Amino acid sequence: MAQQKGHLPVKGRIGNLSFYKSRDGYLVKDKGGISKSRLASDPAFQRTRENGAEFGRAGKAGKLLRNAVKAVSQKASDGRAVSRLTKQMTLVQKSDTVSKRGERNVVDGNIGLLQGFQFNINAVLDSTFFAPFTAAIDRATGTLSVDIPAFVP
Repeated sequence: MAQQKGHLPVKGRIGNLSFYKSRDGYLVKDKGGISKSRLASDPAFQRTRENGAEFGRAGKAGKLLRNAVKAVSQKASDGRAVSRLTKQMTLVQKSDTVSKRGERNVVDGNIGLLQGFQFNINAVLDSTFFAPFTAAIDRATGTLSVDIPAFVP
């Protein structure tokens, strides 16, 4: 992806080029791509549709987890937590050996792959919270428990 280096920040479109600002600075990209109808029906894009469906399910699973821990993670996460969590959920999903490709899901995957995930890569929990704790997931009931014995902060 191209990055603007000049002093004139540009946003918008010029021809087939899109200029926009992200947290990485001002960027430019070519329009490109195929039509939505061809992507949805052309047999050559079957694998693309499978990948998109699985990515969507991984994103939704990440959203469910983020909502579940929102009260404690909202002010503690960094700006890239969502993308890192989606990446981990994709790995969990790919570990699903029960479902066929394109229909794999997080529920049938190895949820243990989320162990050690950090919502804030700049303040890793192990370096900021020193009390011992244990975490357990009961797949049968769908519950997660975290046990933190009494400690002096």
